[in-house]
Amino acid sequence: MVRVRDIALVAGLLTLPLAGMPDRAVAADAWFGVESLDKRLKRSESARARLADPEFGALSLRLPADEDPYTDITGKEVMGYLQDIMDITVETRPEGEGFWGRIAGSRSEVASAEYIAEKFRDFGLQDVRLEDVKGGPQWWPLKWEATLLGSDAYGQGTTDITFESAFPALQLQGEPVAVEDLEAELVFVGYGQPVDLVGRDLEGKVAVVRAAMQSDGFFQTARGYMDGVVEAGAVGVLVIMDAPGNHQYALEDMGPGHVPALILGGDDGRFLMAAMAAAGIVNPLKIRIGLTTEIRDSWLGKNVFGLVPGTGDEYVVIVSHLDGYFESANDNGGGLASMLALANYYANEAPEQPKRNMLFVGTSGHHEFSDGVATLIREHKETLDNSVLVMNIEHPSSTLSYYRGPLKFKRATVPGQIATTTTHGTRSLNVSNGNALLIDFYRQAIDRYGLVINAEREKSPPTGDAFDLYRAGYVVVQILDANIWYHSTADRIDVIQEAGMERATRLYADVLDQIDRHSREALQERGKPQ
Repeated sequence: MVRVRDIALVAGLLTLPLAGMPDRAVAADAWFGVESLDKRLKRSESARARLADPEFGALSLRLPADEDPYTDITGKEVMGYLQDIMDITVETRPEGEGFWGRIAGSRSEVASAEYIAEKFRDFGLQDVRLEDVKGGPQWWPLKWEATLLGSDAYGQGTTDITFESAFPALQLQGEPVAVEDLEAELVFVGYGQPVDLVGRDLEGKVAVVRAAMQSDGFFQTARGYMDGVVEAGAVGVLVIMDAPGNHQYALEDMGPGHVPALILGGDDGRFLMAAMAAAGIVNPLKIRIGLTTEIRDSWLGKNVFGLVPGTGDEYVVIVSHLDGYFESANDNGGGLASMLALANYYANEAPEQPKRNMLFVGTSGHHEFSDGVATLIREHKETLDNSVLVMNIEHPSSTLSYYRGPLKFKRATVPGQIATTTTHGTRSLNVSNGNALLIDFYRQAIDRYGLVINAEREKSPPTGDAFDLYRAGYVVVQILDANIWYHSTADRIDVIQEAGMERATRLYADVLDQIDRHSREALQERGKPQ
C-alpha cells in the first residue's frame, strides 16, 4: 500500500491518481519542475563572486607600529608569494587530467619546490638545496562518471544530467578498480550512519548520502561510515557535500575502493535530492556510474631546504608541506607563503641574528604517507636531534565562512547560501609536549594578533606531517585552520584574506622569537597532565 506521506509532491507539478495507480510518476515539466541545476549554479557563482569584493572588508590589525615589531611582514608580501604558487599550480596542470593539483611527485609539486628554492636564494639563505623524496605505489583515478538518467516520465524534456562535480573518494592504497556503465536505482540513506540503514533495502542499489559539515570538510558526518553502507548491499555510493557552490572534493575515508564511491558538490547534490523527493517511490530515479583507477609505480618528489644561520649550534626547524589537491590555496599554499615571508624576515629584516639556526623545509608527499617528512627524519637525524622543536606551518588562514542551508517558511523558502564574515576561520593549537612556556607564547601572540582559535587546545597527538615528527620523539607545535573549503576546488586564493595572512605570519614570528629567548631544557620539559 502506498501512503501519501511516502510520496514527495511538488505542488502543481507532480500528480498521482488515487485510482488505477500508474507504474510511474507523471510530471508536466522536466525533472518534475524542481529548480534547475543551471539556476542553482548561477546563484552559487554570484554568491562566490562576493568573496572577492565584499561590502565590508576584512578586519585589519589595529596594533600601533611601535607596539608591533613585525610590521616588515605584510599581508601584501605573503599574498604575493601565494599568488605565485597558485599560478605555478594552474600553469603546470596536465591537460585533460581530472586528478590534479600539487599532487605528490607531480610537475606542479616539483615546480613549487623549485620556486621556493629560488626565493630562498634571492633572500640570501644558506645551503639552499633540493633533495629527492621517493614515494611508494600511488593510487590514481583515471576516469569516473555519475549520470542521472532522464525519462519522459519525469516531465517533458527531461534528459540525462552528468554531474560535473562528481569526484572519487580517495584511496591511499588498495587494488585498482574498473567499473563502467553501472546502472542502478538510487536510494537515499540520510547520513549513512547505522541508524539510517535500519529497514533500508540497499541490495544492488546506489546509496545517496548527505554529509553535513562539522564545521569543515575533514570533520563531516559521512566520514568513516560509507564502508558500512556498502556492506549493507549498496553497489555504489554518492556522497553529497552539504556545502555552498558545486565544487569537487578530494576526501579520504568516504567509501571502499572496490566499488564506485563518488562525492558530489552541493548544488548537484541538492538538485538530486529534490528530484528524488519528487519521484517518490513509484518510479525511483536511476543513475549510471563508473570508476576506473590504477596503482602507479613509485613517484619522485623533492624536499626543499634553506638555512638562516644562528649564533649557536642548536636548530629550530620550520616545515610546510608542498603538495595539495587542486589549487589548494590554504592547504597548503598559504603555509608555504607564510614560510617564505618568515625566511625573508629572518634573513633580511629581523633586528638581530637569531641564536639558533633556522632551517626552513618544504616537504613532499604529505597527502600520501608524509614521505617528505619521513625522508627528512631519516636523512637529517643529526639536525633534528639538535633541534629544540619543529614548527609545522599548515592551513594558516582562511575567511570564516559557513553554509546557511535553505530556510523553509509556511509560504516561502529562502535558498541556501554562503555566509562570509570579516574575519578568519577558527584554528586549533597543538603543543605536542604540553609545555607551559610554549602554550603561554601562543596564548600571548593569539591575543596580540587577534586570531580566532578554539578555546581548548588539542590534547591528542598532532596530525599530518607533525605526527611523524612527534612519533620520532621531537617536540612539535602547530596551529591549524579548519574551513569549509578543505580539499576542494573551492580552496582558491579568494577564500584567503590578506589581513588574515598578515596576522598568522606575524604570530609565527612572535612565537619563534619567544622560543629563541629560552633554553632547550625549559622548552622541552613536559607539561603536567591535564
